[in-house]
Amino acid sequence: MKCLKCGWSNSDTAAYCQNCHAYLAEPPGVEAIDAFKSLILGLFFTGIFYQVFPIPIIRSEYWLQLFSGRISETIFALVLWSLFLIFFKWRQFRQQLPAYAAFRNQVLHDSLSKGIYVKDVDERILEISQFLQEQKVKKFQDSVIFRRVRRTLRHLKAIPKKEEITSILNYQAEIDHNRMQSGYALLNVFIWAIPILGFIGTVFGIGQSVGEFSDFIRSTDGTDLNTQMRSALGGVTSGLSVAFSTTFIALVGVVPIMMLASSLRKREEDLLLSVEEYCLEDLLPNLHVRPGDEILDDAVSEHLEQMVEFSDNWRRQVSPVLESVERHSKGLAAQVGGLQPLIQKFSESFFDVKNFMNDTLQVESEKPQISADKPEEESKQEEPTDDRQTSKQ
Repeated sequence: MKCLKCGWSNSDTAAYCQNCHAYLAEPPGVEAIDAFKSLILGLFFTGIFYQVFPIPIIRSEYWLQLFSGRISETIFALVLWSLFLIFFKWRQFRQQLPAYAAFRNQVLHDSLSKGIYVKDVDERILEISQFLQEQKVKKFQDSVIFRRVRRTLRHLKAIPKKEEITSILNYQAEIDHNRMQSGYALLNVFIWAIPILGFIGTVFGIGQSVGEFSDFIRSTDGTDLNTQMRSALGGVTSGLSVAFSTTFIALVGVVPIMMLASSLRKREEDLLLSVEEYCLEDLLPNLHVRPGDEILDDAVSEHLEQMVEFSDNWRRQVSPVLESVERHSKGLAAQVGGLQPLIQKFSESFFDVKNFMNDTLQVESEKPQISADKPEEESKQEEPTDDRQTSKQ
């Protein structure tokens, strides 16, 4: 690929010029060059066809009437021009497919899934270019998907905002769609012009036939009318044949042009939709618009690694202790199972002693009440004696 800055000839898989290190791109006006090439090829093959066509072996009256006339030659040349133009557009479309397939490669997908940061934009673009070179993708610099990814990453470095990046993707999608539609402008003109030329040929042929018949009417003298009528009708019918032949050639020629152009346009639209889906699914989610994200992610990943290492060490150290505890717990459970009958007997004897003690305490609590009642009675009996003593005195 020729460098637009210094003119150095580089390989088709090069991303930067080997001489001045400038970014390589397709020169402007490629579609005009392809249209000019198609015109030259169309005229060349038209000339070959009309040189070979009058050979006596393939000559027939019907084919001579069908392709005779300047209008038929013009229609045939336009049909060939359109077909060659579709061929060049199809070749450009085929060059887009390897680049899209390379971006869908699992290796590049895994690399981009690790994250695209603002500080690594240039390295990422160089990495993508080198990967496409390794895949031997020719002229990937002007492919739709590489151009969109490259411009998106450039805007990420200039304006690190997710909303701006989304707007850039939408603008680029509109630009690519408008460029695709403008590439079919000349074909649309041919699809419209070829039938019109056929109708013009029809009108011209009918007018010519009517003119010849009118000349016959004016020039007839009444002698040998039958012979003059036959010659006049021959001229009229030949003119009508030319008239309808031009329309036939135009309609038959425009049908394959419309079918091929519509099919190719549909495939290009599908490719643009696939590129948009790729940007929304694989490119946009992996963009880190804030410059500090990479520092935070590195710190988080480092702490996570430390936590994982600490948990592994702790598990290795604690696992022997847990195993010994499990063994002792099984032995303790066996011992507790053997002591259960003794504990049951002890609890039964303990409740018997407790009942005995309760009975003893109840008996002891009843004795002081009896002794307390007796002094009261004795005091009641002794009170009269005291009164007697006081009366004696």
